[in-house]
Amino acid sequence: MAAKAVYDLAILGAGPGGYTSALRAAQRGLRVALIESDRVGGVCLNRGCIPTKVGIKAADYVRAPSSAQSFGVTLGTSTIDLPALRHQQAKVVQWLASGVEAALYQRQVDVIIGHARLAPDGMVSIDGPDGHTVIRASTRLVATGARERPFPLLPLDGHRIIGSTDALQLEQLPASLAVVGAGAVGTEFASMYADFGCQVTLIEALPNILPLEDRECGQLVAEALQNRGVRILTGAPVSSQESSAEGVVLTCGPENTLVEAEQVLVAVGRVPNTEDLGLESLGISTVRGYIPVDDDYRTIAPDVYAIGDCVPTLALAHVAAAEGRYVADLVAGTGPTRLRPQAFPHATYCHPEIASVGLSEEQARAQGLDVIIGRLPMRANGKAAIYGEMEGVVKVIAEAGSRVIRGIHVVGPSASEIIGEASLALSLEADAREIAESVHAHPTVSEALMEAAEAALG
Repeated sequence: MAAKAVYDLAILGAGPGGYTSALRAAQRGLRVALIESDRVGGVCLNRGCIPTKVGIKAADYVRAPSSAQSFGVTLGTSTIDLPALRHQQAKVVQWLASGVEAALYQRQVDVIIGHARLAPDGMVSIDGPDGHTVIRASTRLVATGARERPFPLLPLDGHRIIGSTDALQLEQLPASLAVVGAGAVGTEFASMYADFGCQVTLIEALPNILPLEDRECGQLVAEALQNRGVRILTGAPVSSQESSAEGVVLTCGPENTLVEAEQVLVAVGRVPNTEDLGLESLGISTVRGYIPVDDDYRTIAPDVYAIGDCVPTLALAHVAAAEGRYVADLVAGTGPTRLRPQAFPHATYCHPEIASVGLSEEQARAQGLDVIIGRLPMRANGKAAIYGEMEGVVKVIAEAGSRVIRGIHVVGPSASEIIGEASLALSLEADAREIAESVHAHPTVSEALMEAAEAALG
């Protein structure tokens, strides 16, 4: 089978991991092919992170009139115009997507639309709108991302039972919404649609919402949501459902609690897109759908790498991008800097925001670490008081002897911004005293991190 073109690097998937890797590799002088079956930007840009955060910004504006009253400002009654919001989401997505496409063009990356399959001898077979073609690449990178995890008990119909993609396309607000799954995605949508005026029930099978976060911090978010009218059921797996013309009735938890809602949003996680990629032709077997890789993201096939949501690392856009840059530098021979997964931050953009990096208190104690904990409640922070947003905390976890920081957790305004400083602290293996002695501007929310570090030191 003759190859149509020869590349140094062929990348399957043009999400944040794929396009970031393509740009870095092209910058390093490699000839790059970027293959995408849908749209450049992947789920994050087109129907995930970006449009969701536009909706969350709209929720901020909906809350604004009631918040402004305490400042002596009258704004009137807020209403949400969903078609106008959808227009703004599309506008932002198009703006950012066109920027990515322009950067790829400027770096002379060949973008190929179609479904790609790996084949022996460096071949990549592509079926696209223009027919079938084959390219050859010295190195291949799988960055095919993930999709919404199906929940057999609640099959999506796009009407009564919807997924996160459907929730971004609603043109009419339901009077009531049940959100099944209280991870980052479910909690963000619950927060957003509660602000839009829906009666929201947030349902989680595990004992706490945001189960990947520090338990204390997750509980603070739960309390804040409940204060805004969100009904929360934890330890309550859905056991049955009954749909009708009026809505859906869910039976949840050991007490068979009934939840009635006009619509149900299923947000129970994601599964990797690793089917029909030709992996088996190279002897690559998946584990629970994920592609096994070593510390350099190499698969068992020496010329094939994999990154992002299709490998068993943190399923976050910025993590995929970091992994993509790492592989590009490795392939280009420019000596990549070793990634530090323990310093990868994550954030949930509900209200209040929650963000973290490193170990939770529970994880640290489970590892047998002797830790000291420093807390600064947001109610003690000047900027949070100015904002009128005093629900939350900054929590610093450090080893008792060395005072080295092992985890930082933030609930409150600007949490997703503050966590960048926290990530840098863990990357540099800073200790609590170094943060405590780092002068922060006043008044800022970020100085709560300094004071939490001081609290850890006693």
